[in-house]
Amino acid sequence: MVTAVAPVLDAHPRPLAFSAKLLYGIGEMPITILMVLSGLFILFFYNSVMGLPATWVGAGLFVTLALDAITDPLIGHLSDRTRSRLGRRHAFMLPGALGMGPCFFLLFSPPRSLGRGGLLLWLIGTMVGLRATSAIYRIPYLGLGAELSRDYDDRTSTMAVRALFGLVGTLAAAGLSFLLFFPSTRDGSEPKLRYEGYPHLGLAFGALMTISGLVCFFGTLRHRTSGESSEAPSFFSAFKISMQNVEFRKIWGSSTIFFLAVVLNASMAIQYFTWYAHISGNRAMSGIQTCFYVGALLGVFQWMALARRTEKRTLSMIAMAATAALLLMAWLLIGEGHLFGTGHVTPLVVGSIIGGMFASAVWVIPPSMVADVADTDELKTGLRREGIFFGIANFGEKIAAGGALGLAGALLSVFGKFSHGAPPGAPAATPYLGVLYGAVPAVLLLCSIVFLIPYRLNRQTVHGMQEELAARRARISL
Repeated sequence: MVTAVAPVLDAHPRPLAFSAKLLYGIGEMPITILMVLSGLFILFFYNSVMGLPATWVGAGLFVTLALDAITDPLIGHLSDRTRSRLGRRHAFMLPGALGMGPCFFLLFSPPRSLGRGGLLLWLIGTMVGLRATSAIYRIPYLGLGAELSRDYDDRTSTMAVRALFGLVGTLAAAGLSFLLFFPSTRDGSEPKLRYEGYPHLGLAFGALMTISGLVCFFGTLRHRTSGESSEAPSFFSAFKISMQNVEFRKIWGSSTIFFLAVVLNASMAIQYFTWYAHISGNRAMSGIQTCFYVGALLGVFQWMALARRTEKRTLSMIAMAATAALLLMAWLLIGEGHLFGTGHVTPLVVGSIIGGMFASAVWVIPPSMVADVADTDELKTGLRREGIFFGIANFGEKIAAGGALGLAGALLSVFGKFSHGAPPGAPAATPYLGVLYGAVPAVLLLCSIVFLIPYRLNRQTVHGMQEELAARRARISL
């Protein structure tokens, strides 16, 4: 049954001004900073620095992400329906941006006097606060991006600008974090094992997260829209309707498994470089991380150009397959007894640049595909419900992220039972870090491709839907 269309959009799509894309794109920086630093440091900090067992850390993170993830679709649904002076998206983005920074600082500032039980509770409490505030900001933010651009190709352009700023935040997080907060020590000890650098890291990047979120809020405030009509379905009905959308389920399944792979890979990065590839210098490690995201920056422009000539589904599948191949190479070519051996930075730098170029497609294309799905939903329901679609998508991402961190802790323990003679301070599973960093994520990425094979929305079908929707809106506006 089609209900009355909520008066939130003009009748005809029009390209979004580049200045608006820039101001919107800045708002991605808090998200990528959070994702990168969480993946790089949380497991390492709480396990190797604070002494909390890896299985405890993994279990604690999974619990917090699972609890937070179930609220994401609800936040999206509420933002779809909210009517306020700040608009349906911005009313959520403001408190979310204000809360993220302080929560991030507290996450990396646990009192050193806490025992294992107290430390686990601190981890869970600060992670719940951080994930909740980031969701309150992120879900409406993503919904706003789908509203701003409604043309098939302009959507990809908007998401590409968003990805560019996200990568700027990622470069700052991945590159500067090692150099600024973990400088080399005179006694030759491992600086990342020192507690003192982590509170400073949390304060600096927490402040950057809040500031960039506020810039996006004020910069896009004039594009705020009103909520749905009073005839909109309840939350549970809206969730059910969304999951009944066949094309959305394909994107959701692919994205969920993709995030399971990339978070598992990121959580193993420090261990892999330090103990498996024997790259312990902070400058070298920072350079490898920086090269990946430099490659990703270059890749965004490449995918933006290709997306105007090639279907989104095809590009996503190519990017995932190529990324999986590179991860397999990180396992098969690097390490003791392998072709490139250990202690050599060059092959890791080259692989990181190429990997970044391919991986960046996944930051540009899938969000644009979700925006296309919102058109199919409007044809059926008469409502614009970008919020709940991105909320459900984020639900999958967080479950995957929690599962990956829990899986990382469990696999470290399991493989550790088959290993002997690990260096002091290294995980017992050192010989198997190549499998955990490269092979397992590669297999998961290949599985994510399977979900996209039957995806059917393309440029022609979306343009046809948009013309029909424009005609419907024009009739209602008369």
